[in-house]
Amino acid sequence: MNTEAFMHLFSLVSKRSKEVCEQRLQHFGVHAGQQFLLELLWERPEGLTVGEIADELAVEAPSITRTVQRMARQDLVEKHSHPTDARQVIVKLTAKGRALQQNVPQAMMEYEEHMLKDISEVERAFLMRLLKQMLNNLEDSPPAP
Repeated sequence: MNTEAFMHLFSLVSKRSKEVCEQRLQHFGVHAGQQFLLELLWERPEGLTVGEIADELAVEAPSITRTVQRMARQDLVEKHSHPTDARQVIVKLTAKGRALQQNVPQAMMEYEEHMLKDISEVERAFLMRLLKQMLNNLEDSPPAP
């Protein structure tokens, strides 16, 4: 296998996928990636701390902090004082953020169907297995020298 060709194609798919996702979500005032935080908070209306969100989404806490700040400026989430730990905040959805649950999941489902168009169910299952294996391989990677 030509590794350069694979990495180039994988990079192009990743880049274009994010661009198309951004275009689809733009209509709702949401940026690509923010839908994952929204989905998490739709399931947890009591809210979560930044650390809990980072753990759930497998992202670094500083990235979540920046995302929460941006989403607060967009009036999608709000920060509340933590009841027992003054160093933390609880992130909860605003009414605007909750209302997006009516549209964003459908838009994401349509986006996914478009991306996987002309790929059979068997091929989709195989693709998922391959992506999971690639992720496992990366998780098991030794640190760079």
